[in-house]
Amino acid sequence: MCRCPANAAIACTSHERVPNLYAALANSPAALRGYLDLRDALTAGVLGARLREQLALLIAAENGCDYCVAAHTMRAGRMGFGEREIADTRDARSDEPHSDAVLRLARDILRTRGRIDDAALAAARAGGVSDAEIGDITGHIALNVLSNYFNHIAGPELDFPAATSTEGSKMNQAWRDAARVELAEGYTLLDREGQPARTVQDARISIEGGFLHIRVADDADIQIVSAPGVALVTYR
Repeated sequence: MCRCPANAAIACTSHERVPNLYAALANSPAALRGYLDLRDALTAGVLGARLREQLALLIAAENGCDYCVAAHTMRAGRMGFGEREIADTRDARSDEPHSDAVLRLARDILRTRGRIDDAALAAARAGGVSDAEIGDITGHIALNVLSNYFNHIAGPELDFPAATSTEGSKMNQAWRDAARVELAEGYTLLDREGQPARTVQDARISIEGGFLHIRVADDADIQIVSAPGVALVTYR
């Protein structure tokens, strides 16, 4: 059920079908204008239409936004993406090396909240990602996080064909192998030796509800750290 009703002026005066997301976001004209202006600006950026669509689909899947996954799955299909290519995109993979590098970088930026390490940046550049593209990728993350998060809050009715559920996406309650977890100043957890530490390596983690759940060894208890306490996560 939608938790933010459509703005009546938008819903009734438009001569074209207005997506439920836009109709709900129109309750804040400033937010809608900011979203549309950023979208239009990025359309004129250095990334092509196919890659922009792949980024939107990947980010929606990572954020567990069923509404945007449905919308961008439909649009990707209309652009000629096959089922396997759509599935690969949601998992940050592509047969095209440059697209693969862009998607992997976007996922790394999302999962580390922008605190990517030198190795991730070097890998992206080795894959042909330019500095201009890095800027555009970051802009697309901001754009799609806005729509994904607002959908979580507003719960608009789905007005696109439903896609495969995003349950189990990497940003949801799915355990992943982390090569390194670094906490912010003032936060600690117990390492494998039971000693307080800000940094641990080779741990199992999951992220849900604003908390990092971490297991430093298979037989260790699960420790929980609030999101502001997490400075860096790199995945294996």
